[in-house]
Amino acid sequence: MAKFIRNRADGGLEEIPLGDQNTIGRQPSSTVTLYDPRSSGRHAYLLWDEGAWKLRDLGSSNGTFVNGLRIQTTMLQDGDKVQFGTTVLTFSTEALNAGVAASQVSFAAESAEPLIHSRVDGRGHETFLPVDHIPDVEQLKQDYEKLRIASELNQAIGLEADIDVLLGRILDEVFKLLPADRGVILLMDPATHKLEVRATKKRRPDDDEIVLSNTVINEVFGSGAAVLTSDATLDERFSGAHSVVASGMRSTMCVPMIYRSQLFGIVHLDSLFARGVFSNKDLQILTGLAAQAGRAIDNSYKAKKIEQSALAKRDFERLLPPELVEQIVSGKVQLQRGGELRETTVLFSDIRGFTQWTESHKPSHIVSILNDYFELMVDAIHRHHGTLDKFMGDGIMALFGAPISYEEDELNAVLCALDMLEGLDTLNRKLDELQQDPVHIGIGINNGPVIAGYMGSSKSMEYTAIGDHVNLAARLCGVAEKGQILLSENTYRAVQESIAANPLPPVKVKGKRDPQNIFEVQGRRRGTATMNTPHWDETTGSFSVPTAPDDGDTID
Repeated sequence: MAKFIRNRADGGLEEIPLGDQNTIGRQPSSTVTLYDPRSSGRHAYLLWDEGAWKLRDLGSSNGTFVNGLRIQTTMLQDGDKVQFGTTVLTFSTEALNAGVAASQVSFAAESAEPLIHSRVDGRGHETFLPVDHIPDVEQLKQDYEKLRIASELNQAIGLEADIDVLLGRILDEVFKLLPADRGVILLMDPATHKLEVRATKKRRPDDDEIVLSNTVINEVFGSGAAVLTSDATLDERFSGAHSVVASGMRSTMCVPMIYRSQLFGIVHLDSLFARGVFSNKDLQILTGLAAQAGRAIDNSYKAKKIEQSALAKRDFERLLPPELVEQIVSGKVQLQRGGELRETTVLFSDIRGFTQWTESHKPSHIVSILNDYFELMVDAIHRHHGTLDKFMGDGIMALFGAPISYEEDELNAVLCALDMLEGLDTLNRKLDELQQDPVHIGIGINNGPVIAGYMGSSKSMEYTAIGDHVNLAARLCGVAEKGQILLSENTYRAVQESIAANPLPPVKVKGKRDPQNIFEVQGRRRGTATMNTPHWDETTGSFSVPTAPDDGDTID
């Protein structure tokens, strides 16, 4: 997390948290608001891009300077001095107060007996009166300024998606509004339903550790109502609470962040040096801001859930036929986590002579051809209801029957292999026209019971299959020659009514004691329907798949 550090008029330092994208200027909606007449409304833009912080001037009248040099676009480094108009900010990549919040806060325990027996409300302070009831113009101006800043913060809350940036900005703006010495925001962990410190702020950065009162926090947590007290050490509601005495609080506001009856967290402010510094007006403003923050946090959680769903969908789309993806993401189809024994047909393919081929071509050419090649192969796998297990260099592993089984998984695998060869012919014709070397592959297919499921570490998992039948398919691929599809005896017996194949001499493969009977696929038997082969479209510069033939068509 990065931040700008600004020197305040009182000699203190203000930390301005930064998100991945930040606007800088006089406009109140800016991420970094400049109170400087020599700065522009939209002065500059700062974003995190490709592992670096990029600062761009937006055509400001007086320019943007980094370490004394005027810039248009530059990369910021930790400690850079950045000048917008006459305002100088220090860029820092050190952790924000919010980022190290938990280390700055402790909780003081109270006595075992319950200390609070009733719901706490604001007590004995003024509220916002109608304008004609306020004779003091200065008071009216002060109230208006509080409401103005609160309104701007409410708008900013609704626009900020990063929760930690949002919480840091709330405390920054609240300190402009209210005479607080310390501020803490605690969020409810959605998994554990426990409050955790997520952001802190102290008016004097050198102040000691913030000590929160469990008594006050538990009151707000339990009742869902705000606590406002002129002197917590004297308030009878907290009489005898050791944590209140230990924390030394003399004025306190503690407000729940509630949206749609759900508690998302608590905002805690206190002053150590004065009694009665917070009014009921302040409580109303803070309660409104906390409610808006609760709504923003709820939206952020929902956005992350949608993003995770989108990422899951993207990952599934890499592996599974499109018609299955929506069912899995929506929960209609459940994938078995962990391994399960299931009947599966396994297909392996790889490019023949790949090592020698790469030695005679530029890396950029190799990547371009491989991308075209993989695109065709994966499309063929998905058209025949297969699951892309993984890429292995120039090799491909695909599953038919896992995680979802269709009828005739063995036949689907063989038809896919034939489709892959036909698609490769299309690619090679394109390469021939460009006077480039062709690509040749060999394919091996076997079926049987395998262990299929999510495997890997807790941080990185993939859906795959393991077992002896997987190994045999890989071995058959290893002995297949250019343009050859080899089937195990099991697979041939499953597809022999639809697929023409010739027996070859048994082969000895690694991991098997006895030679294995193998069959070379010749093609589809007459009357077997299939998907059409992709073809290269010169107009669009891409591959396209013609409409599948009618069921009554016959294909050799």
